[in-house]
Amino acid sequence: MWDDSLWDDYSLNLEKEDVSDTDITPNEDEDESKSAEVFSRPVPHDASDPESADSLIASQMAKLSVADREKVYMDVHGIPDDFVVETPELIHNSLLGLQREINILPDKKAYSIAEQLDPAYTQDRDFRLAFLRCEKFDCHKAALRLVRHFQMKLDLFGQDMLTRDITQDDLNMDDMDCLYSSSGRFLNAYDKAGRVINMMVQVPKTYKTNTVLRKGFYNFMTTYRRDVDIQRRGFVGVLLHPGDEIKGSSADNADLVWKLPKLNEGVPIFLSAIHLCYTTDAWEGMHAMVKTALSKPNQVRCRVHTGTILECFEELRGHGIDPSCIPINGKGEITDHSEHSQILEQQRRQERLLYPTRSTIAVPFCEDVLLGKGTPFQIHLGNKKLRQFVADRFKKYERAQKGEKKAVAYEIIDAVRGNGGLFLKQDGNRWAPATDDVALLKVGALFRYLRLKNGTK
Repeated sequence: MWDDSLWDDYSLNLEKEDVSDTDITPNEDEDESKSAEVFSRPVPHDASDPESADSLIASQMAKLSVADREKVYMDVHGIPDDFVVETPELIHNSLLGLQREINILPDKKAYSIAEQLDPAYTQDRDFRLAFLRCEKFDCHKAALRLVRHFQMKLDLFGQDMLTRDITQDDLNMDDMDCLYSSSGRFLNAYDKAGRVINMMVQVPKTYKTNTVLRKGFYNFMTTYRRDVDIQRRGFVGVLLHPGDEIKGSSADNADLVWKLPKLNEGVPIFLSAIHLCYTTDAWEGMHAMVKTALSKPNQVRCRVHTGTILECFEELRGHGIDPSCIPINGKGEITDHSEHSQILEQQRRQERLLYPTRSTIAVPFCEDVLLGKGTPFQIHLGNKKLRQFVADRFKKYERAQKGEKKAVAYEIIDAVRGNGGLFLKQDGNRWAPATDDVALLKVGALFRYLRLKNGTK
């Protein structure tokens, strides 16, 4: 169990310790980039060449020791592996070591900006522990992953979002469409080793690179908070391309194919293994680029499966993944769109209750009440629910004394907000939360409408 006194010591040491002359030497692999920026790394000219990709992986495998090769074999076959035992002393020393390593990293512009904006956010103990767990408490690797995290966040969401957890209210319309498409997400399912499964599947739509990257970043950051064991065990990726047409699909974007694997280098969940499944040779070039884009430690954890969907699934079974937990049928179609949407809606409902209300929102929630006139406003689900709330309390409202009617109206406003809803008014092409006074006017207008409709005074 964590000893709070150790955290106090850690905080004091951060203030007192001078690390400018530290003699700690990074233990990063010679051939691994030290840059915080990963999305801008150049694409090799032969990135989509299958033979070149396989040669690259063979080269990385040849560099491994016998013990490391055995570890890779266990990872790709879903054989459970013991994770680090977290003692109070290990946590304490690792947090100190992490800060030292951050201080000596030369490229940490985005992290430094975040540190100035909100040091409590960047130094949050649980947040930092997730990065340490991700790298098996290797302080240098955890520091590099952490500064890459903030660089990615700056690239994808801008400076204003650097020290805020990303929610669905922070995503734009295209991001939300991609998120709810079900094409790429973490399942509520685990392999034999207890690692959460990340499913990525081709859908008949082309998305912009940053749209998919923002969606992916959101999914990673939401998933790492689900369970500490996810931080300790990592995840296994399953990339499915069941069709034979790349053009016009979600994979018809070479820039995205190159950059998407880079997300794994700046989030607090590590990739234990990735399985690339495809039914025709049309996908060979794209999968070669995926393998080339992976970080060197992850390249050797990549396996390719070819054949029909069912044949690929049987091969996955041999790697510790139960095909019944993957919501794809024999035709390669996603089978749980509705269930997935419900999960995302519940997730958004919880976010609304946990995080501060955003000043503007691009995509209204199904629980929101839209203020305005016309059919689009009236048919919105949140408006329908509001009318039902008003109808359910109409008699109570009519019986209430003049001074008590406002309390009844507030009951309705609280009911909307209790479900994660907001009263929204249009603000250009976005939506802004309305004040309580405006919400009261809306509820009062509905009560007056019911009174006229019922012929009461």
